[in-house]
Formats: sequence, structure tokens, C-alpha cells
Amino acid sequence: MEEIHAHMEEAYPHECCGLIVGSVNDGARVAADSRRCRNLNTERARDRYELDPRDMLRAQRELDGGPWDIVGIYHSHPDHPSRPSGTDLAHAWAGWSYMIGSVVQGRVASVQSWELADAGDRFEEESVDIPTAGGEEN
Repeated sequence: MEEIHAHMEEAYPHECCGLIVGSVNDGARVAADSRRCRNLNTERARDRYELDPRDMLRAQRELDGGPWDIVGIYHSHPDHPSRPSGTDLAHAWAGWSYMIGSVVQGRVASVQSWELADAGDRFEEESVDIPTAGGEEN
């Protein structure tokens, strides 16, 4: 999570994007790592992202045959809430987590994770449990 926050803050005032890497355990997506990706949208980088497909392909090749896979995408919303937009909905894939961070004046203010509802017509918020150094979740 620290790496994702750092990426979001470094990209400000533009949107950043990246991949959430992990596994699916008992129907829950469990993040283990992340991969930064380039935002190819240079014309509207303040409010849109276009994840570089070469970065995704590179990650898929790296993870092929291992215990982890791509389980979601993260991106930032500079000076906007960490809620999905209509554009986010239009480009979402079922079965993935969509973590969105609100970055206000260069600092991550909130992060929420979303998944596409079964009908594909809206997002539903999903919980984000982060283990602390002692092994407890907060």
C-alpha cells in the first residue's frame, strides 16, 4: 500500500495507474504486490488514465507460471473523491478489484476498492484489510 500511495503522490496532479498483483483465496482477492504502469493519456492526464498495454503484457509474462496473477488495477483521482467515474465503469472488467485513491493537494486522502457488480452496470465497494506489522488487520 505504501508503494501505491507513493506512486499516486508522485504522479500528482496527474492520474497514475498500475496493477495489483496477488491471488484469489476463497473468492477474495489478496494483494501481495503492485506494478507501476505508464499512463498513456497525455491530453487528459489530470482526469483520465490509459494503462499502457505493454506494461500489462510485461507483468503477465513475469507472473506466468508463478503463484501470483494480476487481480486488479489501481489509479488515482487528483483532487476528486476515491469513487469510480462513468469512465471507470465503462472500462471495467469483471473479476478484478479497482482501487482508487483520492489525492488532494499532492497527498493521498482516501483509498477505496471497488468491484464490478454481477450485472456489470455499477460498482460495489469491497473491503480493504491491511495487516499491520503485528499481523493484525486494520
